[in-house]
Amino acid sequence: ARGFPGNGMDTDAQDDVPTTSRLLEDIRRRLLRAFQRAVPRAGSRRAREAAEAAAEAASEERGWARVEGALAGLRAELLEMRFQNRRLARTLLDLNMKMQQLKKEYELEMAWESQGPEDNAGN
Repeated sequence: ARGFPGNGMDTDAQDDVPTTSRLLEDIRRRLLRAFQRAVPRAGSRRAREAAEAAAEAASEERGWARVEGALAGLRAELLEMRFQNRRLARTLLDLNMKMQQLKKEYELEMAWESQGPEDNAGN
């Protein structure tokens, strides 16, 4: 199951973020180089604007990749918290049942002792 200790799912989502960021950065650099080669050194304003727009788009994609990575980490933590919540609820139910059992045993013992020694001699 995802998000539980030892399965590596929560760290896998976080490990993908740097890889994705590096990949997007590499794509951004390649796009910039392609635009620079396509435009003569004097360069037109339109080509520079296109290169800047491509760089901005790549930067925005990196931002979204970071957000998605953070969301994946939060989902994993939420699953872990849900698992711990269920385990705690189960433990509380078990403790409640044990307390009820001990209460009944105590009440029976008190009733037996309240009968007195003469009543208990016959038992």
